[in-house]
Order: sequence, then structure tokens, then C-alpha cells
Amino acid sequence: MNTIWSIRTGIRDFLEAIIRTCRSWVAKYPFIKTVYTIFSWLSLIMFVLSLFFVKESRTMLVQYLWSFYVLLQFWVLCRSKTMQWKPIVLFVLSGVFLVVPFTTLTVNALHVLFGGKTSDTWSIAVITPIFEELWKLLPLGIFLLFSRRASALSLSDYTLIGAATGVGFQLMEELSRRWQSSGAFGYSYTWLGGKTIHWDLFSLFPGRFEESFFPTLMTVGHPVHTAMIALACGIAYRLRTKLTKWVFLFPVIILLWAILDHAAYNGQHQLPGWVLRIHHWTGSGYKTQPAFLLMLAASIFTDYWSLNKVRNRLPSLPNEPLLNPFTELWNMIRSFCLERGKFIYWLGFYRERRELGFHMLYGNEEAAGRQEPIDARVKALCQALTGLAIILLVAGLFAGIGAQTFGSEPACFACMFDSLQNWWDHLHWYEQVAILLGALALSMMFVGFGSALSIAMTGMWLAGSGHEIAGYIRDPKKLLTPERALSFGINFALNRIPFGKALGWAGAKGSRFGRKLLDKLGFRKPKVEVPVHPKPPKSHSEGPGKHSDDPKNQHDDPKKSDDDTSNQDKADEGPGKVDNGLPNFGNAQINPRKLTDYALNPDHPVGGNKAKVFESALGYNKSNADDLIKQVKEKLPQSEAVLGKADKYGQRYTVDMQIKGPNGNTTTVRTGWIIKPDSDVPQMTTIYVK
Repeated sequence: MNTIWSIRTGIRDFLEAIIRTCRSWVAKYPFIKTVYTIFSWLSLIMFVLSLFFVKESRTMLVQYLWSFYVLLQFWVLCRSKTMQWKPIVLFVLSGVFLVVPFTTLTVNALHVLFGGKTSDTWSIAVITPIFEELWKLLPLGIFLLFSRRASALSLSDYTLIGAATGVGFQLMEELSRRWQSSGAFGYSYTWLGGKTIHWDLFSLFPGRFEESFFPTLMTVGHPVHTAMIALACGIAYRLRTKLTKWVFLFPVIILLWAILDHAAYNGQHQLPGWVLRIHHWTGSGYKTQPAFLLMLAASIFTDYWSLNKVRNRLPSLPNEPLLNPFTELWNMIRSFCLERGKFIYWLGFYRERRELGFHMLYGNEEAAGRQEPIDARVKALCQALTGLAIILLVAGLFAGIGAQTFGSEPACFACMFDSLQNWWDHLHWYEQVAILLGALALSMMFVGFGSALSIAMTGMWLAGSGHEIAGYIRDPKKLLTPERALSFGINFALNRIPFGKALGWAGAKGSRFGRKLLDKLGFRKPKVEVPVHPKPPKSHSEGPGKHSDDPKNQHDDPKKSDDDTSNQDKADEGPGKVDNGLPNFGNAQINPRKLTDYALNPDHPVGGNKAKVFESALGYNKSNADDLIKQVKEKLPQSEAVLGKADKYGQRYTVDMQIKGPNGNTTTVRTGWIIKPDSDVPQMTTIYVK
């Protein structure tokens, strides 16, 4: 075991060294990013053009959209997931570029050794199902072997990893079928069986295999089988300490069940009768998906049951007595419909809180010190939105959306937006949904799920608000009066956000009744603002009742005044302003270790996020911390101080200042200060990019 562990650590360290070298090259030679960006845009343009001229490209897009739809269903159902969209996409790619070639190589190697053809019954109904189901677990095994966070996965993470690998395998397999279909009936049809592969929009996990003429058995698609086996592996690993090692027979049984379903369908007219009889006892393939859904529901319940065991050590909301998927889903749906600016924050907060909880519950030594940074995606999102706006305008020109502008009136830029909305409003609802899903799927080739969703919804808003935009282009003075701006905002919220009209009407009608009911029940509480990210618990000495965020324990520790997190919160408080800036700013003290060991240290478990933002936004790091200190002291006399809270530790102040970084960018940096009771010298307690 020690030998395997050392080999595994050596391979991982070698790969991480290569990754660090590549990142250093990218940082040293910025033209690499430029070349990659140009290549990405050229590839996208070529792909869009190929949709018009190459039939195979359109076929590929159709199958890609179906596979993306299946993966999106798994993503929505796995409510206790902690993994982001990007690593899930990597598992999809591993199913395409790792599992498919490896399976093909294995089957062909067996035929070289033992003879026969790939169309033989023993190959189709025995060898192929066994190795396909086995090798689809290969990406999961590699991840569990080398990943530092493998011990802290939720059961939904196991499900998503298996489903993503199955989606990638199915994408390549079905794409090959579509490209090679040359029979009289084309893709997914046979002479005797009729339609055999079912892609239905309103079905759960489309892509099942079942003959439409007199069906006697079926098999679910590759994503369901692989997700079911991966979930069984996660359940066995979770229960290994409570039950005996015989619990690992459970994933073996599920694997054999999947192989049996696969083999029975492939060889339904040629396999021995006893094989088909056993398959009939297991439900002839019709019981597989219900069994998987029961396993998934039980796993989600178990995950949230475990999270509630450490609920007192996790950030919680005032109206959240128990951590549960229904409250989370309701808050996200509500923010998506009414407060779309908070939607991404809700997604990030809930996911990071679950990840933090599973690290506390199951994380080993490798996972204990791992704290995923929160990525600042504003710049990338703005670039993506700009690119989408250009694509929509160009697509409108080529598709003839602006045909109405070529009438008796001369064409103009504002008229393009008018005609854009006219075209959009005349589409059926299902056509609008199809365009939305297409934009979402295309955007996710370049950005994450949250950013892609924002791009798609912005595109819908752009198409559905053409008259308003055109009006402001023709008369920009409309934006100068507050009443016009307010009217535009209310009209946009009630008319262009999906379900906005219905929710606005329901809110107006039911608000009085709801308030009275909540007052009677005693459940009415103040409005909750979503946290940007959860704060990890303090040291190991804090128990469930002593969490640092608990207001009862804010002043238990006499050393609390030096804690950055607490002082940051306190520095933000206070309504008053100091007219002449920070008192005694000429003698202000800045401890260099506050920057080098914390705010500019990317390896710090808490301050590492601030360090990454400083590096990306301004170019400051530990090597040029003295320059940052010098600039803060220069800006203090020119910056206004906001009076904060005063307590037994001293008087606190907040000072915002414009800092220019080595990379030439200028942004607002917030600093926190304290003047202790026995001193008149201000000391800096925190610093971060605002």
C-alpha cells in the first residue's frame, strides 16, 4: 500500500509541476493567451459557418444539444453537489477522448488475439457490454486516486461524475451512428423493430433503447447506467466504516445489473434463454431507472442529513432552521425570476457551503487544508456579453431579421432593434426556448454554467427589449430624468423577465394575506441578503456553540481585535464620517506581515482569495508588498475615513482609496484601521480590493 501511495504521489507531483510550468510560461509570455483567444474565436466562426455548409456539423450540433440536455437534467437533480460545472465538463471530455478509444482498443485487441468479427454475437452481447461498463468507470477511478478532495465528495458528486462520463461516451457513440446511418429509414430505425433510440424532449434522461414495435425489453442510456454504478461506489465508500467490507459487493451487483441490461438488449434474439430469464427477473430493463431515482433520492437525503450535523459550524441564514434542498431551490428560482443580479451569488454560496460541510465531515489530511478560491468572473462575463451582443447583431444581419427595415422607411441602427423585437415576439414559445437552450449550450463551450446562463438570458432580454433600446437610441434624453429611468426599470422587471408578470400579479394579490398569515404564525422575519461566500470556521478549538460568526461570541477572545475577518465586518459598520480623514494618519502603522503573510499570500486558507484578487486586479503580490504599503500611506491624507464601531478594543475606521497597481490598473481598495484605547496611533487591521 505504501508503494502504491508513493507512486500515486509521485505521479501527481510530476503532473502538478508541469501545470505550474505551463502557467508560468503563460504569465511570462502574454502572447500565448492572445494566440489562444484568436484561435478560439476563429474556431467558433468556422464552426458557425460549417453549420450552413456541412451537413455533418449540423448533425453533430443536434446530438450535442441532446447530450447537453441529459447532462443538464442530472445537474438539476443532484441537489447536494459540491463540484463546479467546469470539472464536470472535463469528465464529459474524458468519456469522449479516453473511454471511447480505450474501449475500442480493448475490443479490437481481443479480436486480434481470439479472432472473429465485431459483429459476432459474443462480441456484441458479451465483450462489448462488459468493457464498456467497466471502462466508463475509469475517469472516476483516476479522480479518486489522484485528487486531494476525493475523500470529501458528496454522493451527488459521484452521481454527476458517472453521468458526465456516460454523457461523453453516449455523445461519441450516437454521433457515430448518426454519421454512418445510411439505411432506408435512417438513424435509430430498423425494419423489424421500428424506432429503437428515443430522444424525447419531455422525458427524463432521453436516449433510451427500446423497439417501438412490440417491445419486450429495454435499456437505459449510458449516463444512467454509469451514474448508478458510480453512486453505488460512493454509497459503499461512505458506509465502509459502519458496515463490513462486504458492503463493496453493492457496486459490484449494480455493475453486473448494468452489464446484464446492456447485453440482453444487444443480443435479445441470440442469447441463451437462461440469460434472458434472469434479465426478466430484474425487470427487463424497465426497473433500472426507477431504482436509480430511489438511490439518488436516498443519497440526497443522506447528504443533507449529514450536513445538518455540522450546521452550527456552517454559515446559515435567519430563515433557515434546517439545511434542505427545497429552500435552496426556492431561493434560486425566486432570485432568477425577480432578482437576477443575486442568482449567481446564491449558486456560489450554496455550493461552497456544502463543500465546506463535506470537508468538515469526511475530509482527510489532504482535503482538510484545501479551500477553493472564489473566482472573480466579472471581467470574463463582460467580455462574453460583449461577444454575444456582436454575434446576435451579425446573426440578425445574415438571417434577415432586419428585413422590415428595408421598406419605405430608410434603415437605421435603432430600427434594427425594433425589427429584432418584432421578429422575437412573433416566435412561438417553444422556438424561443430552443434559441435559449442553443445559446446556453454554445456559451458553455467557453465559460461556466452561471456565466453561460447569464449570457443566454441577456440575449433573450436584448431580443425582447428592442423597442425600449431603440427608443433610447432615438432620444437619449429619456435616460436623464429619474422618473423615466425608474419607469424603464419597472417595465423591464415586469414585462421582460421570465414569469415576471405572473409573479408580480401574484405578489400584489397575495402579499397582504401572506403577511397576516406569517404574523399569526410568528414566522415573519426580516429580509435576508445572500452572502457572497461562506466564511470557514475558526480553529479546531471552536465547537458547535462557539462559531466565530455567532454574535454571542464576538468578544470572548481578547485577541479578537487583530482578526482580519472580524475587523473587516466591523470596519464596514458605522454611519458617521470623519471630516478631516483618519485621525493622526501621519503616524499610521502598517504591519508588513499583514500583507505578506495574509492579504498577499495566495496559500493562506482565508486570505488566499484576497491575494488572488490583488494579483489579478492590480498585479500586487508578496514581492512588491512594500510598494503597496507606500501607496496606502500616500493615499491616506487624500482619503476620507468612515467612522466604525467603538468597543473595548478601540475605535475602528474604514478608509477607501484609489490604488494604482504595477499592471497599470486602478481600482478601489478598502482598508480597516483601529485606534486602541491606550493609544492615538491608528493601526491597519485589514486590506482588500473592494
